[in-house]
Amino acid sequence: MSYSINPLVWGNMFALPADVSDKYLKMANEAQIKTALWIFRNVSAPIDAAAISKAVGKPVSAVEEALRYWASVGVLNSEIVPAAAVQPAVKETPKKELPVIPETKPSYEQIAIRCKEDPQLEQLFNEVQQILGRTLGYDGEYSLLMMHDDYGLPSEVILMLADYCVNNGKSSYAYMRKMAKSWGEKEIDSIEKADAVISNLNTIQSVWNQFIRLTGIQNPKPTSAQSQFLLTWVNEYKFSMEMIYSAYEIMVNHCAKISFKYMDAILKDWYQKGFRTPEDIEKETKPSVPVSKKNPKALQGTSYDMDEFKRRADKLPVYDNKGE
Repeated sequence: MSYSINPLVWGNMFALPADVSDKYLKMANEAQIKTALWIFRNVSAPIDAAAISKAVGKPVSAVEEALRYWASVGVLNSEIVPAAAVQPAVKETPKKELPVIPETKPSYEQIAIRCKEDPQLEQLFNEVQQILGRTLGYDGEYSLLMMHDDYGLPSEVILMLADYCVNNGKSSYAYMRKMAKSWGEKEIDSIEKADAVISNLNTIQSVWNQFIRLTGIQNPKPTSAQSQFLLTWVNEYKFSMEMIYSAYEIMVNHCAKISFKYMDAILKDWYQKGFRTPEDIEKETKPSVPVSKKNPKALQGTSYDMDEFKRRADKLPVYDNKGE
């Protein structure tokens, strides 16, 4: 049997972006396709999950998941701003940028003169030498001098930076200079600010280590964008690794590539709904298949059995070092 389009249906049409069919149709599920069709058929109507749910015959939770999917691939724009957080527009302060350490390095004599001018510099050299467990040499001395003079970091902040680098196996002078430049641009110029930065860095690495153990991702360190997401999930949302991993499993079931932006949309939604544990989510999740002896925990979308997550970790997508 062959088929052809009925010419009578051409009388009433609406536009659908080619990207929806060409790039994402293969990966989209039924709810996502129906949601997209409704949105582009009703472009002048507000995008409301309840209204779409009623029109397409899918649960509100499935429609919300579909909206997150289309936002994650760039078909929809998404912005959630709590009413209490709305503030008058503030002129953004230009980012402070410091110069790269110049190619013309100070001579031994110039370094010696600076140490005579500021005796604390010599003390700084001695203390950093003890932290590193090696003599500074010319490279170390000129690097510390530039951190202090060019990047504007006080001696006590440089000591904290050096201690952090040593504890994390990153004690090369090139790495320390790069980190010092970043701190200088961010005006990390006090013990309190340095302590806050180091605390965040330690939190990020700790959470990332747990995350890669569960997911099988090979990257030893997250990107800067991923680091910011991790801090938000842990410090602002106060989510446990269970909740973060729950969002990860939903994401890999809906996205071709690992997307922290998609995970953030899920976790932000849970945070605003007051969900704090996987059990809170399960209460709002309706079974999509009959519960049976073979599948007593069957739930729509995903279950939240952490032992099962760990067993499945090796089968999940491997991060390709191009994540958000």
